[in-house]
Amino acid sequence: MKNLKNKLRWLLAIFCLAYLVKFFYQQRASLQIAFSLSISAIIYILMLQFISYLLTILRFKIVLEKCGQKKLKFLTWAKTYILGRFLNTIIPQSGNLYRGIFLKKNYDISYTRYITAFSSFAWMDTILNLLFAFLVILGLEPSFKIGTFIGSKLLVITISALILPPIFLEIIFKKIQFKNQHINWLHLKFSEVLTVSINNLKDRTYMLKIVLVGIIMFARTCLAFYIYFSIFDIDVTLPVLFVFTALFKLSTFIVITPSNIGVQELAYGFLSQQVGIGMAQGIVLSAFIRLVTVSIILILGSALGGIDLLRNREDFTKSKK
Repeated sequence: MKNLKNKLRWLLAIFCLAYLVKFFYQQRASLQIAFSLSISAIIYILMLQFISYLLTILRFKIVLEKCGQKKLKFLTWAKTYILGRFLNTIIPQSGNLYRGIFLKKNYDISYTRYITAFSSFAWMDTILNLLFAFLVILGLEPSFKIGTFIGSKLLVITISALILPPIFLEIIFKKIQFKNQHINWLHLKFSEVLTVSINNLKDRTYMLKIVLVGIIMFARTCLAFYIYFSIFDIDVTLPVLFVFTALFKLSTFIVITPSNIGVQELAYGFLSQQVGIGMAQGIVLSAFIRLVTVSIILILGSALGGIDLLRNREDFTKSKK
């Protein structure tokens, strides 16, 4: 079943990439997007990407310490996070496996608690970014549209679709029991992930830290998108920047194909078309952002020992088994 799922994901990725090749062939004139990378632009991009990693590492650390009830050393966790990103870039999901085993071995944080932390991090980060985008758009331009839809209403629907299902599932799972031992074990583990994630929301100090770091991260990502659009000589309004920032976070955690290859480019292209920028511009922008982020994480990961870790990945894949 797992092999079939992986094959379908790669098949979808190939289909998306084939569509992109066909699209650009038919829209060759749209590729005349003049841009030049100045030294200052490169420096700004590198600085913002470095800040992004620091903020993500800090926020993930806060969530991990809350879920795992263990204190983590910042530099140790920073290296582990970067190496995890490096491994995920080469072999999808291998970095998550590496992090889970590292935390279990060095901090006695169970795999379930790591999954809980990762899920909570992704869930809250996505919702907060959508919420920030909603509030700013509502305050600056309530009539802002994404295609034929009012942007604020579309964001409310998306936020509700992310918030309500986990809460309903957590309530339902408390009332369900399974006689089969294996199914019941999975049920208990999944229930723990939901319960811990939702209960953590009641801690005001914890949530204040998450929200404050989230606001800084959101502002950083908006600034990064402004620079990316400027490089391609594309003028955008603030609501468009906020929507792209929210989509960027959404595509980071909701993975359909390996690393969302093809899917992310099409999503950016579709959104760009809906807000009047142009599909070709959105696709090229997405490809450029992917090139930048992947290049930086490969350089950082290699410098921190990622190549040796990749060569000896059996050491941690076997220990999980």
